[in-house]
Amino acid sequence: MYITEYLSNDIKPGKINYSPHQLLEVLEENKLNYIPLFDGLHFVGNISEEDLVELSLEGNDKVDYTTYLEKFFLSESSTLLEAVQMMYTNQTNILPIINEQSKYLGLITERDIIKIFANFPFVSSQGISMLVSISEKELSMSSISNIIESNNGKILGMMIVGNKEDSVYVLIKFSSSNLLTIGETFERYGYQVIQKFYNDEKQELLHSRYEQLLKYMNT
Repeated sequence: MYITEYLSNDIKPGKINYSPHQLLEVLEENKLNYIPLFDGLHFVGNISEEDLVELSLEGNDKVDYTTYLEKFFLSESSTLLEAVQMMYTNQTNILPIINEQSKYLGLITERDIIKIFANFPFVSSQGISMLVSISEKELSMSSISNIIESNNGKILGMMIVGNKEDSVYVLIKFSSSNLLTIGETFERYGYQVIQKFYNDEKQELLHSRYEQLLKYMNT
């Protein structure tokens, strides 16, 4: 999952001799809120759309961008998950990838990341999602896998999605026709099933009885 597997060269970065209007055209065309700037082949930093709008209103074509630059970037060894975190931290939808010699390798956008994650089996495969919680000291990914697989299910992915006090919340995606048994097995082993993203037999039965009750009351 190194970021270099996903980099793109579809969008050309800016140059420090470009005017604010030229840089804004690139931002607007590609729906970006930052653009990386270069002095020749050397990366000097990123500038935001907000700052470029302010500079464009001053009416100067030649601008010293130095005080406006923000130096966030990814390296060759960065991962896709680090890209997500860096985008969030810097409130940007684009990140340049720079090597140790400050040479530009490419970039990745928020749209690219969404597309990549959308094609991961954890997201794209048909299956059931279940959110469970358990105390942190009792959490075991192998135990979760065993519960699913011992009930003839197939694990598609797991993700720790949060912590509250001493409990850990785990989102599990799996395929199985044995949904009720899996839920009951989790509860038997001390897990609390928070949400099930499917309609199980109990829910369908309750829904059916509710509809019958409404029909009876309306007659």
